[in-house]
Amino acid sequence: MLYASFTISLFSAFVAMLGKQWLNRYASTDMRGTAIERSQNRQRKLNGVVSWYFEHVMESLPLMLQVSLLLLGCALCQYLWRIDVTVASVVLGVTSFGIVLYFFVVAAGTISESCPYQTPGSRILRSAASAVPTAFRRVVECSVTVGLLRESVGCYLSSQPIHNLVYSFAAILCGLPMALATLTIDAFRLGRAMVQPLLAPARGAYTQLLGTPSTPTHGSDQHTTVLHLQCVSWLLQTSLDKAVHLSTLESLATVVELDDFDPTLVTDCLDIFTGCVKVVDSAVVISQGLEELAKASATCLLRTFSHLSVMDPMSSVLGDVRRRYWMAFEPWTNFDRLPFPYTFGILQGIFHPDRDEWWLDLGDHEPSSHEHIISAHALTKLAWSEYQMAEDLEKKVPDWILHFALHSLSMDPLPPTSIVANCLSIIAIDLGCDFSSTGLTILDERCVWSP
Repeated sequence: MLYASFTISLFSAFVAMLGKQWLNRYASTDMRGTAIERSQNRQRKLNGVVSWYFEHVMESLPLMLQVSLLLLGCALCQYLWRIDVTVASVVLGVTSFGIVLYFFVVAAGTISESCPYQTPGSRILRSAASAVPTAFRRVVECSVTVGLLRESVGCYLSSQPIHNLVYSFAAILCGLPMALATLTIDAFRLGRAMVQPLLAPARGAYTQLLGTPSTPTHGSDQHTTVLHLQCVSWLLQTSLDKAVHLSTLESLATVVELDDFDPTLVTDCLDIFTGCVKVVDSAVVISQGLEELAKASATCLLRTFSHLSVMDPMSSVLGDVRRRYWMAFEPWTNFDRLPFPYTFGILQGIFHPDRDEWWLDLGDHEPSSHEHIISAHALTKLAWSEYQMAEDLEKKVPDWILHFALHSLSMDPLPPTSIVANCLSIIAIDLGCDFSSTGLTILDERCVWSP
């Protein structure tokens, strides 16, 4: 035991030094470039820390040291018992007290999650305790033993003549050997179901080491897009620099497919937008020097809100964004002096759909090609969302969205092809034509997102 304690101590010290090197590597700023590029590097490291269970590896170090101390105490007690019983008794008492104290701490941390004396052992026991009821219920549902006994008891309870009663007892006695055999199988299933949650870290490490990574280009592109959106969300939430916000939102505007982004990204865009503008005498005024940031945040708010409306129309974030927008902007807010009245007018139409006359406030304003493309595709997604949520056979597209499509198609000359395709899709949805979400993806690929 003494040599085992010494070996475990040396190994834990070795892993601790490796952990120090790993942490230094994680904290290093070895990459130069834009804020997005640096945040992508940081997010890539963080994803690796999570997927490779770095936290579990670091938490194993104090556990190894505790085992080493336990073995050292036991070896010391055994050695001193042959020399001096009194001294050995003192060491044995202190070691026993430490063991009892450790088990008490583990039990307290297992019973109460708010207990400050948390250890890896208490976390493991708590996970096992939560997995036991689920595993037991699953085993009982598919248990052969329980089904056999239930059938026998049901036959016994439903039998009224004496010969049926004797038959029921005979069935139970005959079924006992089979029940004992199946009981072993059920015990194995129960043990496996309880151990599986505890083996999740090992299974994940095995997958990382020996699993075959996906080679298709589409999967790699999707992973890059998800990483990019995570970086955007993190930068908007942590940075206070307006220049960083602007470059981040411009980068978000270039993402073609908004797949698997954090819904709070919609709230982040709204926060930045409301921080750039204020309402004075029912008119929207942009703070000096924040015109580009206000335009970029409004554009990204329109894109993310419309996409989330299609992907998760029941998301609580949508309701929260609506309430916060209503508090900031009234239905009769005047926005004709904004440099992007098209985008803000569509936002007003989304959040205040009862005010259909917003279109009249635009006058003869002609949107830029980029603003028009984003607006058309966002309204196509919103029209599709209305189509999905509709429960009657009436028109499924709001009048103001249909008005936008007809107005765009009546322009001379016609807008770009992607806008025409989106407007025709809005009309097709309004007419009840069969239209799938795959079509929205195709329209995404036709669009050119350039700030």
